Amino acid sequence: MTEQYAVLAAYYDRIMEDIDYEAWCDFYEKCFEKNAVKPKKILDLACGTGSITVPLAKRGYTLTGLDLSSEMLALAQSKSDEAKTKIRFSEQNIALFSAGSEFDAVICSFDGINYLTSPKDVESCFACVSETLSDDGIFIFDVSTPYKYENILADNAFVYEYDDLFLSWQNYFNKKTALCDFYLTFFIKNGSSWKRFDETQKQRKYALNRLEKMLHEAGLTVIETISDIDFSPMAEDSDRCFFVCKKAASRRSQFLAYRSFSASE
Repeated sequence: MTEQYAVLAAYYDRIMEDIDYEAWCDFYEKCFEKNAVKPKKILDLACGTGSITVPLAKRGYTLTGLDLSSEMLALAQSKSDEAKTKIRFSEQNIALFSAGSEFDAVICSFDGINYLTSPKDVESCFACVSETLSDDGIFIFDVSTPYKYENILADNAFVYEYDDLFLSWQNYFNKKTALCDFYLTFFIKNGSSWKRFDETQKQRKYALNRLEKMLHEAGLTVIETISDIDFSPMAEDSDRCFFVCKKAASRRSQFLAYRSFSASE
């Protein structure tokens, strides 16, 4: 059994080829505009192969990307080099990270939070985000909903077939633990023969109201929740939920604002 993403990293972009990454970047920019945020520096958590990080950098933002997988980061760096963008990539666990400076916006795409299988890790991640964001900074992330784990992933299997790759993706969802195990079996063509690799991944289902409570405790206010990058509202059968959050002004900023208001009376 290989380490998580050791094999998948090389084929991740092919499996995700139907994703319109530019549309995702448009979505983030619309969120910035709707919430009167004009970010210069953006932190991309669980940035993977950089498919969001690099396009945003090409739009003029200063990007930093964090990911736990060195294989993913190597591919992200290659994309950045090819696009001639200057992005700082760092191999870190998003459950407890240090980005080294303040950011105007933090994003986390494609279930990055669900890969944190301990609630304590999610709480820690949100605390790090709050610490990293500038006052009134924005945090946007998406998660797979409970509906998706219980009705779409469940114990179902998915197959991806290409000329040089056959991938079987088997899910096992445990309702009691809220954990979903992914068992990936790769058959990769090497000349006239095929070689098998096995890899496992794990995600956790989180109730949306529980995530909102964790965000509040970290000093982050949920502005809106939506089901898709077209800003569709949430429904009972939504398979994804996007959280758009802002960091409240610091207590010092609130105190100064109050003192200024009092003095004007």
